[in-house]
Amino acid sequence: MSRLSEKRDVQEQLINYLVGIGWQYWPPDDVLAARNGDEREPFLPAVAREQLIALNPGLVTEDNVDDVLRRLRLVRPDLSGNEDFLRALRGYWTVYDEAEKRERNLTLIDYEDPDANHYAFTQELRFVDRDTRRMDMVLWVNGFPVAVVENKSPTVPEAEMEAFEQVQHTYTHHIPEFLKFPLIFAACDGIRLHYGPTWNDDLKAYYRWKVNGQDVGMERLAKSLFDRRTLLGVLRDYVIFFRADDQTHKFVLRPHQMRTVEKITARLDNRDADSGLVWHTQGSGKSLTMIVAAAQLRRLPSLSNPTLLIVVDRRELETQMAQNLEAYGFPAVVRAESKEHLRDLLGSDYRGLIVTLIHKFDRMPRDLNMRDNVVVLVDEAHRSQEGDLGTFMRAALPNASYFGFTGTPIDRGRIGRGTFETFGKPDPQGYLDKYGIAESIDDKTTVPLYYMLTPTELHVDRETLEKEFFQVIEDAGVASIEELNRILDKADKLKAVLKADQRVDSIARHIAQHYRENVEPLGFKAFVVAVDREACALYKQALDRYLPPDYSRVVYTPYHKDVPPLSDYHLDETQEKQVRKDFRNPDSLPKILIVTEKLLTGYDAPVLYAMYLDKPLKDHTLLQAIARVNRPYPDKSNGLVVDYVGIFEDLQRALAFDAETVQTGLINLEELRGRFVEMFEQMAAMLKPLDVNNEDGRVQRIIDHFFDEKTREAFVRLYKEIELAYEILSPDPFLYDYLDGYALLSQVYQVVYKTFDPEAERRRTRYDLLQKTDRMIRERVKAGYVVDTLPLYRIDRDIANVVRADDVSERVKVTNLYRSLVVHIDTNQGKQPYLISIGEEVEEIILRLKDRQLSAKAALEQLTALAEEAHAAKEEQEASGLPGDAFALFWVLRAENVPDAEGVAEQAQSILSEHATWPHNPKIEQQVRLELYKTLTAAGIDSTENLTGIVENLLKMHRVVTG
Repeated sequence: MSRLSEKRDVQEQLINYLVGIGWQYWPPDDVLAARNGDEREPFLPAVAREQLIALNPGLVTEDNVDDVLRRLRLVRPDLSGNEDFLRALRGYWTVYDEAEKRERNLTLIDYEDPDANHYAFTQELRFVDRDTRRMDMVLWVNGFPVAVVENKSPTVPEAEMEAFEQVQHTYTHHIPEFLKFPLIFAACDGIRLHYGPTWNDDLKAYYRWKVNGQDVGMERLAKSLFDRRTLLGVLRDYVIFFRADDQTHKFVLRPHQMRTVEKITARLDNRDADSGLVWHTQGSGKSLTMIVAAAQLRRLPSLSNPTLLIVVDRRELETQMAQNLEAYGFPAVVRAESKEHLRDLLGSDYRGLIVTLIHKFDRMPRDLNMRDNVVVLVDEAHRSQEGDLGTFMRAALPNASYFGFTGTPIDRGRIGRGTFETFGKPDPQGYLDKYGIAESIDDKTTVPLYYMLTPTELHVDRETLEKEFFQVIEDAGVASIEELNRILDKADKLKAVLKADQRVDSIARHIAQHYRENVEPLGFKAFVVAVDREACALYKQALDRYLPPDYSRVVYTPYHKDVPPLSDYHLDETQEKQVRKDFRNPDSLPKILIVTEKLLTGYDAPVLYAMYLDKPLKDHTLLQAIARVNRPYPDKSNGLVVDYVGIFEDLQRALAFDAETVQTGLINLEELRGRFVEMFEQMAAMLKPLDVNNEDGRVQRIIDHFFDEKTREAFVRLYKEIELAYEILSPDPFLYDYLDGYALLSQVYQVVYKTFDPEAERRRTRYDLLQKTDRMIRERVKAGYVVDTLPLYRIDRDIANVVRADDVSERVKVTNLYRSLVVHIDTNQGKQPYLISIGEEVEEIILRLKDRQLSAKAALEQLTALAEEAHAAKEEQEASGLPGDAFALFWVLRAENVPDAEGVAEQAQSILSEHATWPHNPKIEQQVRLELYKTLTAAGIDSTENLTGIVENLLKMHRVVTG
C-alpha cells in the first residue's frame, strides 16, 4: 500500500471524474501543440476560432476571428481585465456586422445549449510570463481558460490554504497574463473541495463546496462543481464584481447563496407560493444573493418580462445596491429618486429592476400595479414591519410576490412574529432557506465571537439600564439602529452615566491597554461603539491621551449646527470614504474607528477583530453590530466583543433568539479560561509518565509513548484545542502560571508532529503552530529552552549498521527509519521513480504494524531491508544508464524474471509514452495492453497468467511514475 499522494490520490482521481462527466482530457504535450508550442499562449486558438465562428454565424468569420481573439488577449492583466473578460463571456462585447451595418453582441459561450460548447482540460500546464509557473489543472470552455485547479495531498494540514496562497499570491504576481482569464479556482485535497474567485485574496471569498449543504465525498463534490451546466451557471450568474468605497471586489456565490437563488426561481416558476423568508446569518452575503436572484428571475419565461424591486432600508445601501447592479451588468436598472418617481414607475408599465428605499412607499396609493409578475426582494426584512411602510407597499402591489431577507434570527417579540407571518407562511418551518451561525462557522465563512465582561465598576447600574433601556426597548419592539437611537435620545439618566468624564477616561485607558496588548500585536483593528455622537467625540479626546492621535478616527453623520467638540471630527464624503478604505488595510492608519450608528451595519472590514462596546444594544441591533467582527481574515481565529455596559451579563436577555445563536454565536471568555485550566490539567496527566522535565532521553520517551496511534490522536486533538484557547486568551495575566508548562507542552507537540508526520520536514511552520504559540516557542528557543526532534537516518550502503548501533528502543528506531525513508523517497522519486514502489512497501509495513500484524522488531528488520534495497537500486540505475521511468519498468520486469528485461523495459516505455492518455481512455488502454502482450510474448513469456500479471504491474508502475 502506497502513501497518499497529491498526484495519484487527488489529481488522477479528479481527471477521471471530469472525463466521466463529459470533459475532454488533453495531455500536456497535446495542449502545448494546440498552443502552437507557445508557453505564453493562454487560449487553445484552433478551438477558440472554430467555436467563435460556429456560435456567431455571419458575425465572426475567417476574416475577423483573429481580430476578436486579439482583443480578448489584450485585456489588462489585473482585476479589471478579469472583469472585462467576464463581460465578454456573458455576451456584452460587440462586433461590427458589415452586412447589417451595426454592432452585434458577441457570443463566447452558449449558455442555453451546453452541448454546443467545447470542454477540455489538462494537467501540469506550464505558462511563461514574468516567471514560469506550472498549474496543476486548467479547464477551457470553447478554448478559453475559465478555471484553475490546485491539488494537494490529503495529508497536508490546511491544504486549502496552501492552494489559496498559490493562486492568489504566486500566480497573481508571476503569471498575470494567464490568470487574467480564469474566473474561478478550486482547491482539492481528495476529501474536501474549496473554491473561490481569482483576483481576491480575502479569505471570506473562499469557501467549501457542498452538495445540499453536505460534504458528500470527493467524487460527488467534483462532479457537482465541475458539471458542465453548473460551471456555465457559475460563469453566467454566480461570479460577481461589485463596488464599495470606490474599490472593485470580486466574489463567487457560496453554495447556500446558489441554493437560495434556485429555490426562489423554482418557487416562482412553479407558482406554488408567492412569498418566502430567507434567513441567512450576518456576513453571509444576502445582498449578492438578491442581485443574482433578480438576474435569474428577469430571464424566467414564466414571469413574462417582470417588474422587479429590491427594497432596502438605508440610503447608503440604496446607493451601494445600484452600483453593484451596474457592476454586475444588470440591464434596465433604475433607482427611485423620490416617492413620486417610485409611484410613476409602478403606475406605468415599467419592466426592469427598481432599487428603492422602503420609506418611499409612504402613503403610496392602493392597487397602483395589479400585475402578478411583480417580484419584491426585501433586504433586512425584519425592519420592513416597522410602522406602516410594509402595509403601504403591499397595498400598492397586491398581486406581487414577496421574498424577505434577514440576517438576524427570528425572535419571540412583535417584530419577529411579524417577519414570520409576512414572509414565512408557505413553509412549515417558517423560512424558505436558512443558513445559521453554526453552519457559517463550520464553513469558515464567519469566525466565532467571544465576549468579555469588563470590571463591574465600569458598567451601568442595573436599575438604570433596566428602566431606561431594556423595558423601553422590549415594549417598543425595536428593529433598527435608527429607532433604537430615538429611544436612547430620551434616556437622559442612562446617557449621563455613560458619558461621565471619569468613566469615559477610565474606559479609554482600559481600551488603549487592551488594544496595545491583545489586538495590535496580531495586526488587527478595532471599533469603539459609543452611545451617541457626543460620546464619540469624548472618547476620541480621551483615547488621544493614551494612544497616538492618528491611531483613531471618528465616523459619524455631521450636522451643520454642530459646535466643538462635535464639529472637530466632521468628515466630508470624500474623507469618510478614504477613512473606510484605509481602515480595511492592515498596514494603514487608523487602527481604531469610533462610531455610534454609521458602519454598524453594512460595513465590511475583515481586519476588524475587537469591538469595544459602550452602547446599549439588544437583539437585532446587537447581533448586527457585533457581526462586524465575525469576518474571516488570515490568522484570525475569532472576533472579540469587550462589553463596558453590562449587556452580556444576561445573555438570554440581550439576545432573545434561538439557542443556536446564544450558544454558538457568542462565547464567554471567562468560560474559556476555565476550559483552558481543565485542558491543561488533562494534558499534564497525559504527559506525566514521560517525565518531560528530565532532558536526558526525553525525545525517545516522547516517541515511545506516542507510538500508539490512538494515544497520539487523543493528544493532538486536545493540544489543538488548548492551543486555540491560548491564542484567544494571550496575553491575559491569567496565563502567567501556565506559560512554562504550555511552552513545554507545545514543544512536545512539535516532536510528535514532526516525527509521526514525515511530510512535516518539508512543510512550512505556519501549519504547525498558531501565531502566538509559534512566537513564544521561537523566543524560548533563543533562550535555550528547546525540545528537538531526532536527526534523520542517511539512506546509504551503511544504513543497517547505523540503525543497529543507534542506542534507542526498537519503536523509536522504527518511527525514525520510517520518517527517514519517506523523506528520502519524496526527495528523490523524481529521478528514481522505482522509489515510489518501494514507498508502497514501506507504507504496507507501517499499516501492518498499526494493525498489530507485525512486531516492532519485525517491522524494523523489513524497513531496514527496504532502505538497503533503495540504495542498491540507485547504484544499479546509475550503472545501467537507463532513464528513471524506463528503469522503473525494468525494476518490475526483472522481478518477474523477464528475459532481456532492460531491452523490454525500453520497448514498454516507448509504447506507454506514445499513448500517454491511456489511463483516461479505455480504448487506448486496450490498445496499450495488446502491444505490451506482443512485446512480452516476443521476449519469451508464454503463460497467459504470467502475461496478465506482468502487464498489470507495468501499468501500475507507469501510473505511479507519471501520476
